Amino acid sequence: MSIDLLPYRDSRTMTASPADLHFLYQQARRYVSARPWERLASSALYLDLKVGSWLEACFQHINGPRTVGFLFPGHRTMLDLRGAGLSEPPAGTIFVELIDEPSSSHVLSQIASYDWPADLRPIPAFQTITPSGWLPLERTQTRLLALAFAAVMDCAAATDGSANPHVAGELTLPGATRGRYRARRAPAGDGDLVPLMSMPRDDLFADADGGLTFTSVPWSEYCRLRERSPLIRPAKLAFEELDQIPLVELSLDAGQAAATAAKLQAANPLGVGFGERGSSLAAILMGLKESYFLIDTAEDREALLLWRHLVSSSGGAHAIVVTDRADDLEAQTVHAIFECRSGAG
Repeated sequence: MSIDLLPYRDSRTMTASPADLHFLYQQARRYVSARPWERLASSALYLDLKVGSWLEACFQHINGPRTVGFLFPGHRTMLDLRGAGLSEPPAGTIFVELIDEPSSSHVLSQIASYDWPADLRPIPAFQTITPSGWLPLERTQTRLLALAFAAVMDCAAATDGSANPHVAGELTLPGATRGRYRARRAPAGDGDLVPLMSMPRDDLFADADGGLTFTSVPWSEYCRLRERSPLIRPAKLAFEELDQIPLVELSLDAGQAAATAAKLQAANPLGVGFGERGSSLAAILMGLKESYFLIDTAEDREALLLWRHLVSSSGGAHAIVVTDRADDLEAQTVHAIFECRSGAG
Protein backbone atom coordinates (compact mmCIF):
# COMPACT_ATOMS: atom_id res chain seq x y z
CA MET A 1 0.00 0.00 0.00
CA SER A 2 1.34 3.42 -0.96
CA ILE A 3 1.02 6.24 1.58
CA ASP A 4 1.85 9.82 0.60
CA LEU A 5 2.40 12.98 2.59
CA LEU A 6 -0.54 15.27 3.20
CA PRO A 7 -0.31 17.42 0.05
CA TYR A 8 0.20 21.13 -0.31
CA ARG A 9 -1.46 22.53 -3.42
CA ASP A 10 -0.47 25.99 -4.50
CA SER A 11 -3.48 26.19 -6.80
CA ARG A 12 -6.75 27.39 -5.27
CA THR A 13 -8.90 25.87 -8.02
CA MET A 14 -10.41 23.21 -5.73
CA THR A 15 -12.60 25.69 -3.87
CA ALA A 16 -14.61 24.24 -1.01
CA SER A 17 -18.34 24.12 -1.79
CA PRO A 18 -21.11 24.93 0.70
CA ALA A 19 -21.69 21.17 0.99
CA ASP A 20 -18.01 20.62 1.86
CA LEU A 21 -18.10 23.31 4.54
CA HIS A 22 -21.42 22.09 5.94
CA PHE A 23 -19.94 18.60 6.26
CA LEU A 24 -16.80 19.95 7.95
CA TYR A 25 -18.82 21.95 10.50
CA GLN A 26 -20.98 18.89 11.15
CA GLN A 27 -17.85 16.94 12.15
CA ALA A 28 -16.51 19.98 14.04
CA ARG A 29 -19.71 20.06 16.14
CA ARG A 30 -19.08 16.50 17.25
CA TYR A 31 -15.42 17.30 17.90
CA VAL A 32 -16.20 20.37 20.03
CA SER A 33 -18.94 18.54 21.93
CA ALA A 34 -16.51 15.69 22.74
CA ARG A 35 -13.69 18.11 23.77
CA PRO A 36 -10.90 15.59 22.98
CA TRP A 37 -8.16 18.14 23.75
CA GLU A 38 -8.97 17.77 27.46
CA ARG A 39 -8.16 14.06 27.39
CA LEU A 40 -5.30 14.08 24.88
CA ALA A 41 -3.60 17.29 26.10
CA SER A 42 -0.60 17.93 23.83
CA SER A 43 -0.17 14.31 22.71
CA ALA A 44 0.54 14.05 18.98
CA LEU A 45 -1.40 11.58 16.86
CA TYR A 46 -0.09 9.94 13.70
CA LEU A 47 -2.94 9.80 11.18
CA ASP A 48 -3.42 7.95 7.90
CA LEU A 49 -6.29 9.59 6.02
CA LYS A 50 -7.86 8.23 2.83
CA VAL A 51 -9.44 10.71 0.46
CA GLY A 52 -8.78 8.96 -2.81
CA SER A 53 -5.28 7.79 -1.85
CA TRP A 54 -3.89 7.31 1.68
CA LEU A 55 -2.16 10.39 3.08
CA GLU A 56 0.06 10.78 6.16
CA ALA A 57 -0.58 13.55 8.68
CA CYS A 58 -0.08 14.41 12.34
CA PHE A 59 -2.60 16.15 14.61
CA GLN A 60 -1.60 17.94 17.80
CA HIS A 61 -3.38 20.27 20.24
CA ILE A 62 -1.83 23.15 22.12
CA ASN A 63 -3.78 23.95 25.28
CA GLY A 64 -3.35 27.39 26.82
CA PRO A 65 -5.41 30.55 27.19
CA ARG A 66 -6.90 29.46 23.86
CA THR A 67 -6.85 25.91 22.52
CA VAL A 68 -5.55 25.43 18.98
CA GLY A 69 -4.87 22.39 16.86
CA PHE A 70 -2.51 21.69 13.97
CA LEU A 71 -2.81 19.11 11.21
CA PHE A 72 0.75 18.78 9.92
CA PRO A 73 1.86 17.12 6.66
CA GLY A 74 3.50 13.75 7.27
CA HIS A 75 4.18 11.83 10.48
CA ARG A 76 6.07 14.74 12.06
CA THR A 77 5.17 16.14 15.44
CA MET A 78 5.69 19.73 16.59
CA LEU A 79 8.96 18.73 18.21
CA ASP A 80 10.13 17.02 15.03
CA LEU A 81 9.53 20.24 13.13
CA ARG A 82 11.17 22.35 15.79
CA GLY A 83 14.16 20.00 15.98
CA ALA A 84 14.58 20.42 12.23
CA GLY A 85 15.07 24.15 12.85
CA LEU A 86 11.77 25.34 11.38
CA SER A 87 10.42 28.58 12.84
CA GLU A 88 7.03 28.15 11.15
CA PRO A 89 4.85 25.14 10.37
CA PRO A 90 5.37 23.83 6.83
CA ALA A 91 3.16 24.78 3.91
CA GLY A 92 0.03 22.66 3.84
CA THR A 93 -0.43 22.73 7.64
CA ILE A 94 -4.06 23.21 8.65
CA PHE A 95 -4.58 25.47 11.68
CA VAL A 96 -7.65 25.07 13.89
CA GLU A 97 -8.40 27.85 16.37
CA LEU A 98 -11.06 27.29 19.03
CA ILE A 99 -12.65 30.61 19.97
CA ASP A 100 -14.75 31.06 23.10
CA GLU A 101 -16.36 34.27 21.89
CA PRO A 102 -15.91 35.56 18.32
CA SER A 103 -14.92 39.18 17.86
CA SER A 104 -17.52 39.87 15.18
CA SER A 105 -21.19 39.11 14.60
CA HIS A 106 -20.27 38.14 11.05
CA VAL A 107 -18.59 34.98 12.37
CA LEU A 108 -21.74 34.03 14.30
CA SER A 109 -23.99 34.56 11.28
CA GLN A 110 -21.60 32.63 9.06
CA ILE A 111 -21.43 29.55 11.26
CA ALA A 112 -25.18 29.71 11.89
CA SER A 113 -25.59 29.10 8.16
CA TYR A 114 -23.86 25.75 8.74
CA ASP A 115 -26.31 24.83 11.54
CA TRP A 116 -23.87 25.57 14.36
CA PRO A 117 -25.82 25.58 17.68
CA ALA A 118 -26.03 29.07 19.16
CA ASP A 119 -24.88 27.91 22.61
CA LEU A 120 -22.05 25.56 21.56
CA ARG A 121 -18.57 26.83 22.46
CA PRO A 122 -15.78 27.04 21.52
CA ILE A 123 -16.31 27.94 17.87
CA PRO A 124 -13.73 26.56 15.42
CA ALA A 125 -11.99 28.62 12.76
CA PHE A 126 -9.92 26.94 10.04
CA GLN A 127 -7.02 28.18 7.90
CA THR A 128 -4.24 26.60 5.88
CA ILE A 129 -0.66 27.87 5.99
CA THR A 130 0.81 28.68 2.58
CA PRO A 131 3.83 30.63 1.28
CA SER A 132 1.36 33.41 0.39
CA GLY A 133 -0.13 33.65 3.87
CA TRP A 134 -2.93 31.93 5.78
CA LEU A 135 -5.83 31.07 3.46
CA PRO A 136 -9.25 29.34 3.63
CA LEU A 137 -9.28 25.57 3.21
CA GLU A 138 -9.79 24.11 -0.24
CA ARG A 139 -12.06 21.14 -0.90
CA THR A 140 -9.70 18.26 -0.20
CA GLN A 141 -8.47 19.94 3.00
CA THR A 142 -12.03 20.22 4.38
CA ARG A 143 -12.42 16.47 3.93
CA LEU A 144 -9.02 15.64 5.41
CA LEU A 145 -9.77 17.80 8.46
CA ALA A 146 -13.20 16.19 8.90
CA LEU A 147 -11.54 12.75 8.88
CA ALA A 148 -8.89 14.02 11.31
CA PHE A 149 -11.60 15.22 13.73
CA ALA A 150 -13.20 11.76 13.66
CA ALA A 151 -9.83 10.06 14.26
CA VAL A 152 -8.94 12.41 17.14
CA MET A 153 -12.30 11.78 18.83
CA ASP A 154 -11.88 8.02 18.50
CA CYS A 155 -8.35 8.20 19.98
CA ALA A 156 -9.58 10.31 22.89
CA ALA A 157 -12.45 7.90 23.60
CA ALA A 158 -10.06 4.91 23.49
CA THR A 159 -7.47 6.50 25.78
CA ASP A 160 -9.04 5.13 28.98
CA GLY A 161 -8.62 1.56 27.78
CA SER A 162 -5.15 1.75 26.24
CA ALA A 163 -1.99 3.78 26.75
CA ASN A 164 -1.49 3.89 22.98
CA PRO A 165 -4.76 3.07 21.22
CA HIS A 166 -4.80 2.24 17.52
CA VAL A 167 -8.14 3.21 16.01
CA ALA A 168 -9.67 3.03 12.55
CA GLY A 169 -12.93 4.13 11.01
CA GLU A 170 -14.63 5.68 8.02
CA LEU A 171 -16.94 8.52 7.04
CA THR A 172 -19.20 9.05 4.07
CA LEU A 173 -17.94 12.24 2.47
CA PRO A 174 -19.89 14.70 0.29
CA GLY A 175 -20.66 13.12 -3.04
CA ALA A 176 -21.27 9.74 -1.34
CA THR A 177 -17.57 8.87 -1.48
CA ARG A 178 -16.02 6.88 1.36
CA GLY A 179 -13.27 8.38 3.50
CA ARG A 180 -11.23 6.23 5.88
CA TYR A 181 -8.84 6.93 8.74
CA ARG A 182 -6.36 5.24 11.05
CA ALA A 183 -4.75 6.85 14.10
CA ARG A 184 -2.27 6.11 16.87
CA ARG A 185 -0.24 8.14 19.34
CA ALA A 186 3.14 9.37 18.16
CA PRO A 187 6.17 8.44 20.29
CA ALA A 188 6.70 10.84 23.20
CA GLY A 189 9.40 13.44 22.65
CA ASP A 190 12.01 14.96 24.94
CA GLY A 191 10.10 16.43 27.89
CA ASP A 192 12.64 19.26 28.16
CA LEU A 193 11.46 20.74 24.86
CA VAL A 194 8.37 22.79 24.17
CA PRO A 195 6.13 22.41 21.09
CA LEU A 196 6.71 24.43 17.94
CA MET A 197 3.64 26.59 18.34
CA SER A 198 3.44 26.71 22.12
CA MET A 199 1.91 29.89 23.51
CA PRO A 200 4.56 32.60 23.07
CA ARG A 201 5.54 34.74 26.04
CA ASP A 202 5.06 38.50 25.96
CA ASP A 203 7.81 39.47 28.40
CA LEU A 204 10.90 39.50 26.18
CA PHE A 205 11.58 43.12 27.12
CA ALA A 206 10.09 42.80 30.62
CA ASP A 207 9.40 46.43 31.66
CA ALA A 208 12.18 47.83 29.46
CA ASP A 209 11.49 50.37 26.73
CA GLY A 210 12.95 48.39 23.84
CA GLY A 211 13.37 49.32 20.21
CA LEU A 212 12.42 46.78 17.53
CA THR A 213 13.49 47.10 13.88
CA PHE A 214 12.93 44.75 10.95
CA THR A 215 15.51 45.61 8.32
CA SER A 216 18.26 44.22 6.10
CA VAL A 217 21.93 45.14 5.70
CA PRO A 218 24.57 44.49 3.04
CA TRP A 219 26.77 41.45 3.59
CA SER A 220 29.83 43.60 4.32
CA GLU A 221 27.97 45.50 7.07
CA TYR A 222 26.70 42.26 8.55
CA CYS A 223 30.25 40.92 8.70
CA ARG A 224 31.29 44.03 10.66
CA LEU A 225 28.43 43.44 13.10
CA ARG A 226 29.65 39.89 13.65
CA GLU A 227 33.16 41.12 14.38
CA ARG A 228 31.77 43.34 17.15
CA SER A 229 29.63 40.68 18.84
CA PRO A 230 31.00 38.65 21.77
CA LEU A 231 28.25 36.05 21.30
CA ILE A 232 27.42 34.53 17.92
CA ARG A 233 25.06 31.55 17.72
CA PRO A 234 25.40 30.26 14.12
CA ALA A 235 22.56 28.66 12.20
CA LYS A 236 22.63 24.89 11.67
CA LEU A 237 23.27 25.59 7.99
CA ALA A 238 25.93 28.29 7.82
CA PHE A 239 25.15 31.57 6.04
CA GLU A 240 26.66 31.98 2.61
CA GLU A 241 27.57 35.41 1.24
CA LEU A 242 24.41 37.22 0.16
CA ASP A 243 23.66 40.70 -1.15
CA GLN A 244 21.51 41.46 1.91
CA ILE A 245 20.96 39.79 5.27
CA PRO A 246 17.52 40.37 6.87
CA LEU A 247 17.84 41.42 10.52
CA VAL A 248 15.62 41.81 13.55
CA GLU A 249 17.37 44.35 15.77
CA LEU A 250 16.46 44.61 19.45
CA SER A 251 17.93 47.77 20.93
CA LEU A 252 17.72 48.54 24.65
CA ASP A 253 19.62 50.33 27.39
CA ALA A 254 22.93 48.64 28.19
CA GLY A 255 21.94 46.54 31.21
CA GLN A 256 18.61 45.60 29.69
CA ALA A 257 20.25 44.63 26.41
CA ALA A 258 22.60 42.24 28.22
CA ALA A 259 19.68 40.67 30.08
CA THR A 260 17.68 40.25 26.87
CA ALA A 261 20.66 38.66 25.10
CA ALA A 262 20.94 36.15 27.96
CA LYS A 263 17.20 35.45 27.79
CA LEU A 264 17.44 34.75 24.06
CA GLN A 265 20.48 32.54 24.52
CA ALA A 266 18.43 30.43 26.95
CA ALA A 267 15.48 30.35 24.52
CA ASN A 268 17.76 29.11 21.67
CA PRO A 269 16.06 30.99 18.79
CA LEU A 270 15.07 29.11 15.64
CA GLY A 271 13.83 32.16 13.79
CA VAL A 272 10.98 34.58 13.32
CA GLY A 273 7.58 33.11 12.48
CA PHE A 274 4.30 34.78 11.65
CA GLY A 275 0.67 34.20 12.57
CA GLU A 276 -2.50 35.90 11.38
CA ARG A 277 -5.72 36.76 13.18
CA GLY A 278 -8.13 38.74 11.03
CA SER A 279 -6.31 41.81 9.71
CA SER A 280 -3.56 41.59 12.37
CA LEU A 281 -0.18 39.96 11.75
CA ALA A 282 2.00 38.80 14.64
CA ALA A 283 5.77 38.31 14.43
CA ILE A 284 6.93 35.68 16.91
CA LEU A 285 10.48 34.82 17.84
CA MET A 286 10.33 31.02 17.89
CA GLY A 287 12.81 29.26 20.18
CA LEU A 288 13.66 25.67 20.96
CA LYS A 289 13.03 26.30 24.68
CA GLU A 290 10.84 29.44 24.68
CA SER A 291 9.01 31.64 22.17
CA TYR A 292 8.30 35.36 22.46
CA PHE A 293 5.93 37.82 20.81
CA LEU A 294 7.80 40.58 19.00
CA ILE A 295 4.89 42.56 17.55
CA ASP A 296 1.20 42.09 16.75
CA THR A 297 0.00 44.74 14.33
CA ALA A 298 -2.43 45.54 11.56
CA GLU A 299 -0.86 48.91 10.75
CA ASP A 300 2.58 47.48 9.87
CA ARG A 301 1.29 44.29 8.28
CA GLU A 302 2.55 45.05 4.75
CA ALA A 303 6.01 46.02 6.01
CA LEU A 304 6.28 42.74 7.93
CA LEU A 305 5.18 40.75 4.89
CA LEU A 306 7.82 42.53 2.81
CA TRP A 307 10.49 41.62 5.37
CA ARG A 308 9.24 38.04 5.34
CA HIS A 309 9.65 38.05 1.54
CA LEU A 310 13.25 39.23 1.99
CA VAL A 311 13.88 36.26 4.28
CA SER A 312 12.41 33.91 1.70
CA SER A 313 14.58 35.48 -1.01
CA SER A 314 17.66 34.91 1.15
CA GLY A 315 16.97 31.19 1.40
CA GLY A 316 15.49 31.59 4.87
CA ALA A 317 18.63 33.22 6.31
CA HIS A 318 18.02 35.96 8.89
CA ALA A 319 19.58 37.09 12.15
CA ILE A 320 18.42 38.45 15.49
CA VAL A 321 20.77 41.13 16.80
CA VAL A 322 20.74 42.56 20.33
CA THR A 323 22.38 45.97 20.74
CA ASP A 324 22.56 48.94 23.09
CA ARG A 325 20.34 51.85 22.24
CA ALA A 326 22.50 54.60 20.67
CA ASP A 327 22.08 57.37 18.10
CA ASP A 328 25.44 56.53 16.50
CA LEU A 329 25.06 53.05 14.99
CA GLU A 330 28.83 52.57 14.78
CA ALA A 331 29.09 53.28 18.51
CA GLN A 332 26.49 50.70 19.49
CA THR A 333 27.60 47.75 21.58
CA VAL A 334 26.53 44.50 19.97
CA HIS A 335 25.66 41.98 22.70
CA ALA A 336 24.62 38.94 20.66
CA ILE A 337 23.77 37.67 17.19
CA PHE A 338 21.58 34.65 16.65
CA GLU A 339 21.67 33.34 13.10
CA CYS A 340 18.55 31.51 11.96
CA ARG A 341 17.12 29.62 9.00
CA SER A 342 13.46 29.33 8.19
CA GLY A 343 12.11 27.00 5.59
CA ALA A 344 9.06 25.29 4.21
CA GLY A 345 10.09 21.96 5.67
